[in-house]
Amino acid sequence: MKKLFAEANGYLSRQSKPFLIILGSILVLLVGFVDYLTGTELSISIFYLLPICLAAWFLNRTAAVYLSIVSSAMGLLTDMMAGHPYSHPIIVFWNNAVQFGFFIIIVFIFSLLKVEYGKVLNLNADLQDTLVELKKTQDELERKAQDLVRSNMELEQFAYVAAHDLKGPLIVAGGYINRLQRLYKDNLGPDADRLIGYIKDGHTRMEALINALLAYARVGTKAKELNQANSNDLVELATTNLQVEIEKSYAIVTHEQLPTLLVDNIQIVQLFQNLIGNGIKFRREEPPHVHISAEQKGKEWVFSVSDNGIGIEPKNLNCVFNIFQRLHSSSEYQGNGIGLATCKKIVECHGGQIWVESNPGKGSTFNFTIPIKDTITI
Repeated sequence: MKKLFAEANGYLSRQSKPFLIILGSILVLLVGFVDYLTGTELSISIFYLLPICLAAWFLNRTAAVYLSIVSSAMGLLTDMMAGHPYSHPIIVFWNNAVQFGFFIIIVFIFSLLKVEYGKVLNLNADLQDTLVELKKTQDELERKAQDLVRSNMELEQFAYVAAHDLKGPLIVAGGYINRLQRLYKDNLGPDADRLIGYIKDGHTRMEALINALLAYARVGTKAKELNQANSNDLVELATTNLQVEIEKSYAIVTHEQLPTLLVDNIQIVQLFQNLIGNGIKFRREEPPHVHISAEQKGKEWVFSVSDNGIGIEPKNLNCVFNIFQRLHSSSEYQGNGIGLATCKKIVECHGGQIWVESNPGKGSTFNFTIPIKDTITI
């Protein structure tokens, strides 16, 4: 657009330059003739400015200076021919010199205004070009965002369908494994019993992985059924679900007075269950202790789930929420690397954030935020 404006402006200047110079000269002659007839030089001098200003604006400074010289010469000629009764003849020349200086000042003023006007037009043209590019970029980003949302939905649907369809053959395989173990245990020798044990253990881990994948896929991209829920009750429900692990490890789970929030109850129970379960699983020799607290900061609640477990190395703090990310072998700690990824997804579905602070050998604190909502948005 800027280039088009410059080309159009140059074309008009080239085409109109001869015409404007001729028109300006004619106007100067006409004004000079009227000046000669009337002798009112002060009022007539103003009309000399018309062709001068037009030349300064539409042509260039040189053409305007040329018309200034012609106008001053015409004014001097008409004054001398009119024979004004000044006290000294030099006053005629002085008046016209002052008039010429005035014309030159007007020429420079109009020239500078034209330059500034051109800059403004160029700036507007650049702004229009920038707005066009921004609109294209915005449209492209919106298109890519829509593609990303659609791709994520397709991947989640694929993960759910794949995991769901895998459960059928896995259940059948599990039934045959149990039947094989029941019929031929101690009949095929210790090696066969050991191999059957390996098969059954692998089947159990595969079943746990598929169930975790299904849980991860069910979370979706946003919280679905939002209800006013007392966080104390949700923690108690999560603790009840973990009762076997708590009793086995002699764990202690405590919590402070927690707020009532507008959340997806099922997802938040799953969130607390995963975080408390991690605090119990990754424990040291002493009995695990998990404590849950919450603090309001602005328009959100910040929850903290602290434990006295083995902790996390600083280099691994940013990757623990990645799906299938495991920091320990399955022989040390059971798991599939999906629990914390599910926690992250649940928190983000509620519009919050999650992060971890940890001291290796002293424990970890998982923090997450839940915005305070006044209305239900699904």
